[in-house]
Amino acid sequence: MEPDKKNEIKPGEGEQGDRLSELEQAVEEGGKKKKKKSFWREVGEWAASLLAAVVVVLLIQNFLFTLIRVDGHSMDDTLLDGERLFVTVADVKFGSGVDRGAVVICHYPNRGRTFFVKRVVAVPGDTVYRENGVTHVVYEAENADGETVTIDEPLDAEFVSIFYNPENDYEPYVLGEDEYFVVGDNRGNSHDSRDWNDSDPSEDVGPITKDMIVGRVRCVIWPFDEIRSVE
Repeated sequence: MEPDKKNEIKPGEGEQGDRLSELEQAVEEGGKKKKKKSFWREVGEWAASLLAAVVVVLLIQNFLFTLIRVDGHSMDDTLLDGERLFVTVADVKFGSGVDRGAVVICHYPNRGRTFFVKRVVAVPGDTVYRENGVTHVVYEAENADGETVTIDEPLDAEFVSIFYNPENDYEPYVLGEDEYFVVGDNRGNSHDSRDWNDSDPSEDVGPITKDMIVGRVRCVIWPFDEIRSVE
């Protein structure tokens, strides 16, 4: 009678089976760890991509151009509430200055990083003063004949109250080499550089410096049926 070989175990076969089981388990655990590492690597790559995108956006906004939404009516009818503006930054940041008449995005003294859209009405070397409640800008320009003439431009004569305080008038002031006077085109509904040297200094604006000018408004880009350049 032949011996039953079904349960025979050759020498070393049991140990080899154990080693194979341990190897399979190690491979399985290694696969799990690899998957875990792959997950965190993917998270890291997404985070790096997001950070890079944020850096690119900040660089564009601070050195090339930015988009601004008009909030309010101080620039009516040049710019209307809710319109989106294309604003160039590089020409202001790296240029020699801002021209009189330019529409700009700016900050005010002691108002943090709040954006305001205004028009530059006086540049370094121009003179500003207030008389009988009316703010004036005095500057030199060429007339049609090419001659240099002095212009005294009242900014808000039609909005002066009969109850104005004469103590709020001030003597001519020549803007320094880094000072600009900005006002809203809707002179009767704009808080701007005209608010200065008066009996209530709590909200004074006055002249702003070039580093407070963020960029120059070039055009309206929305609504689409109102797309136009801004002069």
